Amino acid sequence: IDSTGDPVMNLPWTHAGLPTVTVPASTTDEGLPLGVQFAGRLGADEDVLRWSHGVSDALSA
Repeated sequence: IDSTGDPVMNLPWTHAGLPTVTVPASTTDEGLPLGVQFAGRLGADEDVLRWSHGVSDALSA
């Protein structure tokens, strides 16, 4: 794998100190991973974890 994408997409959340979670969603036809990223407001760590868990469960069903 030469690249999985530009990590610059994570920078705004990281620099702002906001909680983020990336949930594996699927794979491309080439077998590369796809994900869904959730970012929440400052201090909403538990909300982001709850949302990401629900989406992960739905994607696994």
